[in-house]
Amino acid sequence: MAQDLVFDYRYGFSVPAKYVYKADKGLNKQVVEKISELKGEPHWMREFRLKSLEIFLSKPMPTWGPDLSEIDFDSITYYAKPASNQVKSWEELPPEIKETYDKIGVPEAERNFLAGVSAQFDSEVVYENMKKEIEKPGVIFCDMDTAVRKYPEIVKKYFGKLVPPQDNKFAALNSAVWSGGSFVYVPAGVKVPMPLQAYFRINAQNFGQFERTLIIAEEGAYVHYTEGCLPAGEQVVMGDRLERVELIKPGDFVVTHNGNLSKVSKIMTRRYKGRLYTIHPISPFNKFSLTEEHPVLVVKRKKVLVKRKPRNNWLPEVDTKKLKEAKPEFVPVSKLEKGDFLVYPKVKPVLPSEEFSEDEYELLGYYLAEGSCSYHKSLRQYIVRFSLGIEEKELAERISYLIEKLTGKRAIHYENKAKNERIVTVYSKELYEFLVENAGRYADKKRLSLKVMHSSVEKLEKLFWAYFKGDGNLCIKKPYESKLYRVSTASISLAWQIQEILARMGIFASIQVRKGGEDLISGRKIRRKDQYIISFTLDKRWSEVRETKDYFLVPIKKIEVEDYNDVVFNLEVEGNNSYLVKGFAVHNCTAPIYTTDSLHAAVVEIFVKKGARVRYTTVQNWSHNVYNLVTKRSRVEENAVMEWVDCNIGSKITMKYPSCILVGKGAKGEVLSIAYASGEQVQDTGAKMVHLAPNTSSRIVSKSISRAGGRTSYRGLVHVAPGAKNSSVFVSCDALILDEDSRSDTYPYMKIKESEVEVQHEATVERIGEEKLFYLASRGIKKEDAEGLLVNGFVEPVAKELPLEYAVELNRLLKVEMEGSVG
Repeated sequence: MAQDLVFDYRYGFSVPAKYVYKADKGLNKQVVEKISELKGEPHWMREFRLKSLEIFLSKPMPTWGPDLSEIDFDSITYYAKPASNQVKSWEELPPEIKETYDKIGVPEAERNFLAGVSAQFDSEVVYENMKKEIEKPGVIFCDMDTAVRKYPEIVKKYFGKLVPPQDNKFAALNSAVWSGGSFVYVPAGVKVPMPLQAYFRINAQNFGQFERTLIIAEEGAYVHYTEGCLPAGEQVVMGDRLERVELIKPGDFVVTHNGNLSKVSKIMTRRYKGRLYTIHPISPFNKFSLTEEHPVLVVKRKKVLVKRKPRNNWLPEVDTKKLKEAKPEFVPVSKLEKGDFLVYPKVKPVLPSEEFSEDEYELLGYYLAEGSCSYHKSLRQYIVRFSLGIEEKELAERISYLIEKLTGKRAIHYENKAKNERIVTVYSKELYEFLVENAGRYADKKRLSLKVMHSSVEKLEKLFWAYFKGDGNLCIKKPYESKLYRVSTASISLAWQIQEILARMGIFASIQVRKGGEDLISGRKIRRKDQYIISFTLDKRWSEVRETKDYFLVPIKKIEVEDYNDVVFNLEVEGNNSYLVKGFAVHNCTAPIYTTDSLHAAVVEIFVKKGARVRYTTVQNWSHNVYNLVTKRSRVEENAVMEWVDCNIGSKITMKYPSCILVGKGAKGEVLSIAYASGEQVQDTGAKMVHLAPNTSSRIVSKSISRAGGRTSYRGLVHVAPGAKNSSVFVSCDALILDEDSRSDTYPYMKIKESEVEVQHEATVERIGEEKLFYLASRGIKKEDAEGLLVNGFVEPVAKELPLEYAVELNRLLKVEMEGSVG
């Protein structure tokens, strides 16, 4: 997957820069020759540039889209070289350039997520680095200038073949003065395991940046954003139970990091060879394992420390107030440290329309602790039995009272002094079915039903304290008289459910596992089952865990790392793409594979060979004085997949239409697009899909938002050539207009030359309705928050395809742009 993120102008600053060379303003043959000379290019590239210049000068300005007449080509600086030599270490960069990239977090991103980083400052790539494990399988990731020098055969074969200078005026301009950009080559069958990223920064005024991107994914190559994953056997929270990740299916519901249930839309598996991290929280049972890039929701200890020297061998002390007020963040598991705080969300129940009575919850609690159910074939009777200690007469009488009250039948009492036990038995099919349905049957298989788990906390408290009375014990430790409450069960499912019930009650409980095995009792060999011991204290002075309204903050006790080589699993979850592993919040993905996007007249060419897959994602937030004019094109061969995810927030005018030329049987192309325009912004975006082979498919989903006089346009082309039988086309264009001054246009063009095809097209234009705002306001949601929710819901089909940090950035940018915009 190829991806890019334009950080500017969220970081609206410039720094004084020293240039080794800076061309005079304006464009002519001498400028182009000087660029080629300074780069030491071969003759063929110099001639390519000069020919492109002729084409640029001969072509008129396009008149079919936004007004570009204000572009003054004579006032633009076309080349500026800020550093004399490219470096491999951030410390070697000139201070003014290093300061710029430190501010936007490039070194931090490299440490956290990336296999390779390239950073371009004005015309030149000033920093480049790639991890050695990526170089070994033959992956090439470098700036475009280096590629021309070191890999001329590959570059000459592909450069300008998809987007020739004759294509359009701005492609010709780029071809004449291109500088920097990225070159990515992935050999056949190679899967890139870690991300690559290119950063672009314009520092000078009236400057044109014309980077060039060329990506080649050979047959069977897999270039995609890296997804964090779980090994088989790891357990995910499904609301009423834990389930092994490999058994979860699309359509199942899991709990997300905010405690709500959300539907699983996709299951992803892959072979993973690398490091596996096992996180040990304060509760041993809740340890979990993840691949090294998987994000975990945490509060880093170092961010909430008190100003006090560490004592003895203790971890640095935290400020509880700071800790509880800190905003958790998703951090790759490989960046976690002992003492960091994991987030354990409280599950928000979906309360059933009818709950059981308090007596039924109490009896369920006693049954979990002491009960069993069976069917006597000879007597043809359903039997419910409670086995108590012989001294528990009062408890037996309470259970008998509840049985008679709920069933109308009197229970039978029996004392077995030899075994020191008291038995309470009743024959009742009705009670048998109620208990088995809502609490299970055998000691190691008992678990509460979904209806019970989603009951009110008051009812669950009744159930728990009955369970504790039947099977719990209280340990008082001197000299401080601290009280430790404990219960145990042979059921792993019930152990987690009790932990979750206690969490809903405002108590974080730890679970220890006592392994079973063979044992001798009175000379008789028996086999004990594993026991799960749930313990907690009500006095929170003795707890290392901190509680907030929606979650607990649980410290990490230990982190183990091991080599792993097997299949791993991951979930795509509707909404925020998070889920809980053993109760702790994780996200489904990490950083993407990155390459480059564009400013002014950038060109991107991508070759996706047979069976390969490339995804290229852009979140563009250029300053509102920037013309963002881009040509992006891909060639997709047999059974290959090309995915463009394109989000445009900034710039003065954007003209961008990512395209897929589907030349091989079974080729697939997809464009997912978001455009946001406000004020005098014009976002003219869309897609092009050209079907040249049978059984090809394309999908275009476009979402646009306009406000405060902004204008968005969808401009698309779908062409199905003769012979492209059984092709499938889907186009959806949705526009949201937020006020009377804004505008949205749609210019779809479909050229279908084959009869045996399936074509779907839909388009909608809407405004945020007052009835929706009123409905949300009646639920206590402020107007500005309601507007933000509706806008985020509108773009969600595209936003959910973004990697985590891009989705967060997009939502933040939309929130900033939306402030005070609606109504």
